[in-house]
Amino acid sequence: MIQRQRELSLESEPQANSSPVNEALNKGLLSTDRFWICLFAGYFLLHVALRVATGGSLGLDEAEILLDARHLQWGYGPQLPLYAWLQWAVFQITGPGLLGLSLLKNGLLLATVVTLYLTIRTRQTSLMAGLSVLSLLMLYQFSWEAQRALTHSVLANFCSVLTFAVIWGLIRKPTASGFVLLGVVVAMGGLSKYNYVVALLAMMLAAFSDPATRKPLWSPWLLLSMGVAVMLVAPPMLWILNNPEQALASARKLDMSSDGLAAWIAAQGIAELALAAFGFVSLLFVVMGALWLIYRRQGTAVAADDLLRLIWRTLFWALVLMALVVLLSGSTNVKDRWLQPILIYAGPALVLWLLPRTGSMGARRFAQISAVLAGVIGLAMLHHNLAGDAKRAAPFAELTARILAQTSPDSVIVADNWLAGNMAYFAPQHPIYSDRDITAPDANLRVWDAGQKTPKDVDVTQVVTLTAPYRFDENEEMSLSFGPTSE
Repeated sequence: MIQRQRELSLESEPQANSSPVNEALNKGLLSTDRFWICLFAGYFLLHVALRVATGGSLGLDEAEILLDARHLQWGYGPQLPLYAWLQWAVFQITGPGLLGLSLLKNGLLLATVVTLYLTIRTRQTSLMAGLSVLSLLMLYQFSWEAQRALTHSVLANFCSVLTFAVIWGLIRKPTASGFVLLGVVVAMGGLSKYNYVVALLAMMLAAFSDPATRKPLWSPWLLLSMGVAVMLVAPPMLWILNNPEQALASARKLDMSSDGLAAWIAAQGIAELALAAFGFVSLLFVVMGALWLIYRRQGTAVAADDLLRLIWRTLFWALVLMALVVLLSGSTNVKDRWLQPILIYAGPALVLWLLPRTGSMGARRFAQISAVLAGVIGLAMLHHNLAGDAKRAAPFAELTARILAQTSPDSVIVADNWLAGNMAYFAPQHPIYSDRDITAPDANLRVWDAGQKTPKDVDVTQVVTLTAPYRFDENEEMSLSFGPTSE
């Protein structure tokens, strides 16, 4: 028993990497966990400050989640409920607004990178763990899209990384509490976004496909994990079963084609998957490829450790499973953002594999490129929030006030997600609902984009259209129409 405990203790220690990267750079602040965690925290706090300081209107996903998080429900249409529940909890502290929206999103992004860092830290020095996590800046969907627009995908990323960390912990030291935690984390992922299931299956296949990682997990306690997960996800899943039309409203995004030869449809789907996967990691491939070509003679190859091999197997099985999903569903439309929970590991894996081969100079250049990219992302986010006809610069504050001034204070307003969310943000006391909210009361006033057709349930003789310029560009205008609904 004592010998076994000693072996487990040794397994928990990071394996020293004797490559020139560590020999030259593994000194000072860069070699401390505190430095890297503070660096990550500072970066995401800066983005909170940028979002709150620029203010303005809400983006598409911000508006949707502000509407959903006003109430706790088992289901919210096509989106799974966990993010809305978390946002509701944050709003109880901050109030419904930009601070709460930005804190939750950036808190989840920070939790994702810190969890990934600490997982890699079990087998690598702090320097290599930190540099590998910086690779996420070069994954466009994570560094830009997740910050710019996404909500539920951000949570799915965190749940995926957290699930991997728990599985890795059980492989190193299986415990009853660890299997209970696995059930809780799987339930969280199952309530975050549907594509989390692919990531979970890929992790389990990766773990069970190798005897060394299969043995610790092959335990009766795994049934406990399954039981905990099923118990926690049951109520929302029952809501989905009872409300299939609302829950599956976004299935059309898959663009499941029935026209043409099956082989041609399958080829289109696989090609779309390949393009989406390559697009996800393309920038990182360019950066790492250039560094390897320039500095490949200065470093040495380092054998992959058990953690890196598990990551590579997870990526392999994830892509195999996604290919099966594409083939079985007949989908010909694969978005790279759907791959986030499975390809988020590609960045660290590629860096851990190639960076030691570039030596200390390659590592320095990688860190410098990452720093420049972080600055560029911050500046680009400012432009996105403020420039021209950006959604966050839309004049909702003015238009909402003018619409309410010309309508009855008792009116119940309905609009699409973006319009309703922004109007509810600027007029929180007024009853304003999304047109997909099945719990909304009967509305007597509808608001829509003036460029779209007049809704069928609106009295066309009483339609009013209002126009206002965007915040920072008088040449760009936004027009909203509104009118009472017919009885």
